Amino acid sequence: MGTPHVETFTVCGAKHEMVFTGVLPNVDFKRIARDTAKICETQIRFFEPGTHRAPFLDSADRYVFMTYVTGKDYGGLEHRASTALVASRQDLPVMGNDERSEGYTGFLGLVSHEYFHTWNVKRIKPQAFVPYDLSRPNLTSLLWIFEGFTSYYDDLMLLRAGVIDENDYLRLLAKTITGVHRAPGRFRQSVADSSFDAWNRYYRQDESSINNIVSYYTKGSLVALALDLSIRNATGNRKSLDNVMRLLWDRYGRRFYQSRQRGLQEDEFAGLLRQATGVDLQSFINAATEQTADLPLASLLEKQGISLSWETERRAPGIGATMRATATGEPGLAQVIEGGAAHAAGLSAGDILLAMDGLRIDATNWDKQLDRYQAGQQVLIHYFRRDELRSTQLTLQAPAHDKCNLARQSASQDSN
Repeated sequence: MGTPHVETFTVCGAKHEMVFTGVLPNVDFKRIARDTAKICETQIRFFEPGTHRAPFLDSADRYVFMTYVTGKDYGGLEHRASTALVASRQDLPVMGNDERSEGYTGFLGLVSHEYFHTWNVKRIKPQAFVPYDLSRPNLTSLLWIFEGFTSYYDDLMLLRAGVIDENDYLRLLAKTITGVHRAPGRFRQSVADSSFDAWNRYYRQDESSINNIVSYYTKGSLVALALDLSIRNATGNRKSLDNVMRLLWDRYGRRFYQSRQRGLQEDEFAGLLRQATGVDLQSFINAATEQTADLPLASLLEKQGISLSWETERRAPGIGATMRATATGEPGLAQVIEGGAAHAAGLSAGDILLAMDGLRIDATNWDKQLDRYQAGQQVLIHYFRRDELRSTQLTLQAPAHDKCNLARQSASQDSN
């Protein structure tokens, strides 16, 4: 792993260390530490606007970001006073280049996400995690709060810390909305069921998961967005989801390790939201978390001056499947969307596409081949399933109108 590189900073009187291991050529560690310090200070002040006291001081004298840098990995795991991260070196900033890449923004979002867990999960917990039994799965239907809300606030904290601007934030939010919208499994599984079935389904995904499950991370973050907007719209922006998070912190988190430990009950959240904001969203919460209809984000955002629209990402027709290049370069089907063109033609995940209308296709020319056709046209597909050569007629589908775009409305738009 090599000799680690260590950066330290202090915010709100609390020491933080960033430890990087791996091959680290020309990484701008000072910049990472500066940006991380802004994120940490913003989150501390968010939960403790009066005392500005870091949460981990209840059991440690510092917080440690342990980052293992590799060629292409990404992920993190929260602990009480630390987090273990893995990041791609391509995502980290290089000395002498002040541009902020999409990859670096993603890394800062990961940092923000895991640090937010210092409050939400490590101290504010569902009752099912109190105490946590490491010998078996601990089941709760509330991961849409504990992971979903954290996923909502991670990028929002980048905006509040001044690390990104509003346009950057709207692009990140639109990307999340797009991802949820493109997964038909959102109509098959509620976010509460996704939470409860995490051990059996979310962490055991296969090629059909896109059609059958929804992520409590991403859909949960959109539930948080919808609740935040609903509260703001109902109170003229005098209250927000921020007030709910601070009440959760005050009631369950701040003294978690110094007093009798207790967590959030499965049916308690709506009442706490009403207590914190004066807004009754019980029916909305039930529908958003226990049913599978799409959230009314467009109308909620519009009242805050944000327009939501949908566009096509590319003009070529589609086949209703995601592709993955094989080791030899052929386009293999990674996932087949239920009800799409590939599904109707009898194709399955794992099939290897060989030719379209008699012309060889590979992962490099597949998109160019599709550009020559129009939606509704039939094409002859030759493919391998296991070691069997097969063929099928496939009717190309219209380009999906499924890319979300968010924009701040102009003054003239607001007045119309």
